[in-house]
Amino acid sequence: MDTQIPPDHVSLPALVPGDAEKPRRTTDILFDAVRNGTHERVSIGELVDGLGERAFGILLLLFALPTILPAPPGLSAITGLPILLFSVQMILGSPHPWMPNFLRRRSFLRSDLLSVLEKAEPYLRWLEKFSRPRMIHLTEGGLERIAGFVIFFLSVVLILPIPLGNIFPSIAIGLMALAQMERDGATMIAGYIMSVIATIIAAGSVAIVLKSILFAVHWLFG
Repeated sequence: MDTQIPPDHVSLPALVPGDAEKPRRTTDILFDAVRNGTHERVSIGELVDGLGERAFGILLLLFALPTILPAPPGLSAITGLPILLFSVQMILGSPHPWMPNFLRRRSFLRSDLLSVLEKAEPYLRWLEKFSRPRMIHLTEGGLERIAGFVIFFLSVVLILPIPLGNIFPSIAIGLMALAQMERDGATMIAGYIMSVIATIIAAGSVAIVLKSILFAVHWLFG
């Protein structure tokens, strides 16, 4: 995914509110957030400014999606840094995402983001069939901060060059982000379970790499 820092900042138009009786689903909000605007590129700052009260969940999901799907090497370091920053703010109980200017100005081709969303759309729509407000207490208050701790750890794994350290943490973050947006405690539990799986896989990958290095050193110099 092509990224650069654009010369000018352009605010993203506010999203059109959905029907109050039928809350808009995560996928619809994601598509609107990326499609709104006339410029070829969209900056992270534009996305943050154009999102409402569910901004944390939307942004976490948006930055997790590119590494759930097959992605170019190094992309996880680009998408993992904003996730790490947002997770810290969740831990601190911040009501709205904040980003330093150098990250706000980081931009993506709008067409690249739309391509990622289009590939992920069938899976998101499928998850939304089962996702609804339930066990809401698991997505609010102190438990939301616990989710922030877990996402912080997963974002560190995401940034590090660990074999198989991208897909599974991204899936866990995506589930937890969807849970925040849909206020679905059951999906949050699924995210915690996937977090454990992602941690085991990452730890196993690191152990295999270390053993391989030790074996090579022993074979060469032993």
